[in-house]
Amino acid sequence: METSSTSKPAAPDKAFHRSFGRRLLNVPEIGALGAVIVFFVIFYIANKSMGDASSFTRIVNEGTFIGLASLGMSFLMIAGEIDLSAGSIAGLAAVVAGMLLANAGWPEWSSYLAAILAALVAGGINAFVVLKIGMPSFFATLASSFSIAGLLIWLLNGNFIYQEGRIPLLEKLALTGPIEGLPWGFVIYVALVIIGDVIMRTTKLGPILSAVGGNRRAAEIVGINVKAVKAACFIFVALVCGFAGLLVTGYGKTTDPGIGSGWLLWVIAIAIIGGGSLRGGVGSIIGGLLGTLLIEVIRVGLTAAQVKTNAQGIVVGAILIGAAALDAYRRRAIQY
Repeated sequence: METSSTSKPAAPDKAFHRSFGRRLLNVPEIGALGAVIVFFVIFYIANKSMGDASSFTRIVNEGTFIGLASLGMSFLMIAGEIDLSAGSIAGLAAVVAGMLLANAGWPEWSSYLAAILAALVAGGINAFVVLKIGMPSFFATLASSFSIAGLLIWLLNGNFIYQEGRIPLLEKLALTGPIEGLPWGFVIYVALVIIGDVIMRTTKLGPILSAVGGNRRAAEIVGINVKAVKAACFIFVALVCGFAGLLVTGYGKTTDPGIGSGWLLWVIAIAIIGGGSLRGGVGSIIGGLLGTLLIEVIRVGLTAAQVKTNAQGIVVGAILIGAAALDAYRRRAIQY
């Protein structure tokens, strides 16, 4: 007697789902984009003022400053280094320009050029200490951050300089733009992000940075000048941070030694949220823009929801922990 065997239904293709998940994790912008939408909806439900033009303007303005710093940081982290002095360099540029304008009577343009030069010198010193002396970038730039911050307080004696009437160009960049509520500074930032993303995706620079940050020894074997690439990234961080510091001056019409003092970890968190890694080798320039928008949506949303400043620190800490955890999870998921 023949027995008919019944075949069990085919199980779902777990390998397919795993590969799809890995492909999804390989798109670093996905998480940041989803988080921006989710948090905006949550805060909008909590307080409809999140949809007001004033909230949008604040997100755009504050996002421009820290976004420029995170743009440079994204390139540097892909190359396998980190710069904790980004905020202090922004403050250095602002103070140099402010003192030359107010105390030395320099013309506006020359003051800004001197300020950017000062920022580039700071970036060059960071590169020298890390790449020539061999000090780890974390400690070298942390020391640089403290040193520059102390220098700025000493130069201004802890005071600030009111600059209204002296900085028409900066005020135009920071406060006006092609569309109301969309300042030229933000337009320039977005343009730089687009250019940077295109360069990373379509030119040799993308693979070179990934190779330098992912496997330095292998990059050297194939003939890449690792030190030159990393030095250029340190200089680029200083350049965009110097520009950001000048924009902060234009926005507040004030030279303050505290400019950039709260940026130390925000720019790193933004780079990681946007798809970067503390271990180097990976990152996304567009993802950095999305990470910036996410941070500013949360900041403005917490204020709109009338969450006290002290309580906001808890959220900040949670974001930093979440960013580091996301980095670790993404790496494990892609490897296995």
